[in-house]
Amino acid sequence: MFKFKNLLITVSLITTLTACTQVKTQEYYAENLDEAKKVLQKCEEMANQGKSLEGKKLENCTNAGNAVMQGMMKDLTKGLMDAIR
Repeated sequence: MFKFKNLLITVSLITTLTACTQVKTQEYYAENLDEAKKVLQKCEEMANQGKSLEGKKLENCTNAGNAVMQGMMKDLTKGLMDAIR
């Protein structure tokens, strides 16, 4: 629960950072969740250091965060549906 709460806070406050300058889409991150989680971790580290996230970094944080949340919701829904059956 603590990690989920931190994730929500991170997505709300920042929402991306990536080493490259190319903005990756939410769809890309949804297909590459491990990378999305790493990007989100970097975003959180930058935010905790008081560094601002703007432009492409912010877009990547947002897209990665949304993809991770979408993946979590998909897993939760699948788990609930499996429990019902």
